[in-house]
Amino acid sequence: MTEIVLDGAGRFTVQAFDTLAQAEQAVLRAIETALSDAIAERGHALWIGAGGGTPKPVYEQLDTLDLAWDKVTLSQVDERFVPLDDASSNTKMMAEAAAPVIAKGMRFLSLIQDISHPVICSEKAETMLRNLSEDAPVFDLNLLGMGGDRHYASIFPGHPINEEVYDSPALVLAVAPSETGGEPKLPRITLTVPALNRSRRIVLYITGQAKLDALAAAIADPDPWTSPIGAFLSQYPGPVDIIWGA
Repeated sequence: MTEIVLDGAGRFTVQAFDTLAQAEQAVLRAIETALSDAIAERGHALWIGAGGGTPKPVYEQLDTLDLAWDKVTLSQVDERFVPLDDASSNTKMMAEAAAPVIAKGMRFLSLIQDISHPVICSEKAETMLRNLSEDAPVFDLNLLGMGGDRHYASIFPGHPINEEVYDSPALVLAVAPSETGGEPKLPRITLTVPALNRSRRIVLYITGQAKLDALAAAIADPDPWTSPIGAFLSQYPGPVDIIWGA
């Protein structure tokens, strides 16, 4: 592992690995530490995870971790508004990838709580999350990802959601498809920035040189309209563990 500093102030340092297998192990170690500490301190662990192909191998290896899985709850950073059996459903992907630890008792809560309308779904997902605690939940770990276009969760460059997602009193919002032909193509459900900020630890996991370059550019110019991930990182009050695999 080597360290790559992405900004002059030294706030954003990347743990860089030569192989994806090494990077995945680093992510798994971070998950194990965060969840085991939460269980030891509070008796239960709550974490959220990103969808997509990058974290899928991590979910598939959760069974290698020595954790009391019946004391763990996993939910999502965001989700496509599609039926749970749809091929593009991250709920389907995560449930299948994490099936061994779900069988051991880990509770998995999809953001898709209703398929009739995205706004109704977001409202029901918000209720689900708030029911996990007396108020808004605090996540022991937030496994975040980033697209090559510098989006995170379902917060995309140039999308009107950027006008409200940073200051919204809601934990969950519906995201309409792009009206300009860009992303997202499908309606989505996303946690808001205030919700994501309620994370004791954030691990941003990315792979490939193109994404590393995009992240460095986003940190250098954190305009939410062009570089959403840069805007998020610049306002997050704590450190972020950035893990990259070549």
